[in-house]
Amino acid sequence: AERLTQRLRKRDLRGQTIAIGTATDPYQPAEKHFGVTRSLLEVFSGVEGLNLSLTTKSPLILKDLDLLAELDRRHAIEVHISITTLDRELARKLDPAAPDPEARLRAVERLAEAGIAVTVNCMPVMPGINDSEYELEPLFEAAAAAGAVDVQQQALSLKPASRAKFFPWLKAEFPHLLGMYQRLYAKSDYLEGSAKEQLLGNFRRLRVQYGFPRAQAARA
Repeated sequence: AERLTQRLRKRDLRGQTIAIGTATDPYQPAEKHFGVTRSLLEVFSGVEGLNLSLTTKSPLILKDLDLLAELDRRHAIEVHISITTLDRELARKLDPAAPDPEARLRAVERLAEAGIAVTVNCMPVMPGINDSEYELEPLFEAAAAAGAVDVQQQALSLKPASRAKFFPWLKAEFPHLLGMYQRLYAKSDYLEGSAKEQLLGNFRRLRVQYGFPRAQAARA
């Protein structure tokens, strides 16, 4: 917080975007004890005119709901909640330490009720795992019902450090998909061309079907 205060004093950042949570989740369990993220938000309450974005997969963000609502009157606030599936069993395979999808959806609803623009991030979308209409449509339906203004996607990328963890996990959990992934990511860390278009086809169609992005509901 002290360093952020010094930075804000040195430069006029009005109109610029400050993103919190793009490198690591700002609402990890340690936040309950240390309050680092809240201390940063409190600094922002002393200035105006920023575009503030927070990305998390934790309902712990709700402990700062009062402060976020206050900041939303001084800045443009948007929150991104990461949810890759509503299937609880699949969610546990994908991210066993993360809060369950239902808890994250409740966070989306509470934030939206407070008048904060909240987007659901389905990231990453993974071939053969969470890219089917069967997996995606319940997520779109629930996001719309919870008051999300958008549902966004990003195809799985596999950089070297990720590959070292991902492929052994894939072999253990989805061995029938191992060969396909090895082919898809043989020449690049990213899906390209027709493979990417095919992967995201269902997502893009459902996004149109459910009318995303949506206008933000006016605060009561």
